[in-house]
Amino acid sequence: MALQAEKEYIKSELDKIEDIHLVEAIRNMLDFGKAKRYERSLFPMTRESFYERNALSRKAIEEDQLLTQKEAQAYFAKKHAK
Repeated sequence: MALQAEKEYIKSELDKIEDIHLVEAIRNMLDFGKAKRYERSLFPMTRESFYERNALSRKAIEEDQLLTQKEAQAYFAKKHAK
């Protein structure tokens, strides 16, 4: 079956589900899939990349150009908003 057809079928069946435990299980499966996709996208940094990032971080610290935790949370909330 085509991927789009499968997704549409799952969406239509999901609308009929009334069992909260089944919905939570599906949600957990989706979260697991997202985490695995993220893990597969990770790769080790080269030594040069690490030193470049370290230098930028140290410069930002010295120049007091840091984000507050709230600013970082707002940035990621906006970035991952759906």
